[in-house]
Amino acid sequence: MATPPKIGYLVPTRDAVMRAPGGRADIHRMVQLAVQAEQKGFDSVWIGDSILARPRFEALTTLAAIAARTERVQLGTAVYLSPLRHPVALAHTAGTLDLLSSGRFLFGIGLGPPTPPVRAEYAACGVDFRKRGMLQEEGLQIMKGLWTGQPFSFQGKHFSLQNATLHPLPAREGGPPVLLAAAAERPLRRIARLGDGWLPISPTPQDVSEQWEQLQGYCAKAGRDPASLQRIHYVTLNVNRDVRRAQQECEAFLQAYYGGNHEQISRTQAIQYGEPERCADFLRGFIQAGIRHFVVRFATSEQEAQMDRLLSEVVPSLSAASG
Repeated sequence: MATPPKIGYLVPTRDAVMRAPGGRADIHRMVQLAVQAEQKGFDSVWIGDSILARPRFEALTTLAAIAARTERVQLGTAVYLSPLRHPVALAHTAGTLDLLSSGRFLFGIGLGPPTPPVRAEYAACGVDFRKRGMLQEEGLQIMKGLWTGQPFSFQGKHFSLQNATLHPLPAREGGPPVLLAAAAERPLRRIARLGDGWLPISPTPQDVSEQWEQLQGYCAKAGRDPASLQRIHYVTLNVNRDVRRAQQECEAFLQAYYGGNHEQISRTQAIQYGEPERCADFLRGFIQAGIRHFVVRFATSEQEAQMDRLLSEVVPSLSAASG
């Protein structure tokens, strides 16, 4: 029997803040959901990131709290806007989280979409949005250099270090795996040269296949084996045999989160709702495109029911597609 894909759970930190009166959301509820995800059998737990554009709990400190309450699940960011932070301080925080979690941290990083709120977020943090790609690239080089534990020097356009040594070291040699959210040429090339994995949100299996083909080509030019890259896909689901309710919940979630409907948002993201069979077919397409690990965000406030339906009614039927 083929092994089913790994299934990750996205803790709804953004949804919690949106629903909270006065902006003071229940962080303990978020930690408990992560604990439940481990108990129910999820393989990983993930936290999204934003400072001002889409307010939510700070990702790395929230994962630290979750690390202290869990033992088995991998802990990831989907995704962390690394250009908004100085790479030396970020290397320290991320490395310590990897150590605290006994090497369970998966560091998913991204740039953010070119929307007015994200541009304003960069401006508020004193970061030039136009330079975000180069800032991410130099920052990634610095973090990986510091995670060696050896004196590290770097001279770039935006950062400069001379014989810097960072301790304590992460749990794993070389630091936590860094996965990049990418669909365009430059970020995909960045993965090929510097990343440990790919964390797309591509709307269709065809998109994933085409982008993976590009990424394989960039890996060949960089002298890397693409098989060494982790591939983890971010999807949004609402699993419910009551299709009308699933659709209503999904539409309400997307409208509140993005200000758009399913037809609009699904052009750029992987989203599905409805019966378990329909959701399973949706995931099978990505499995056939090479995905073996999913980050699942549930488009509803009823998180526990969705967890149970996914694990009991969807995941068992995915094994055949994984062979």
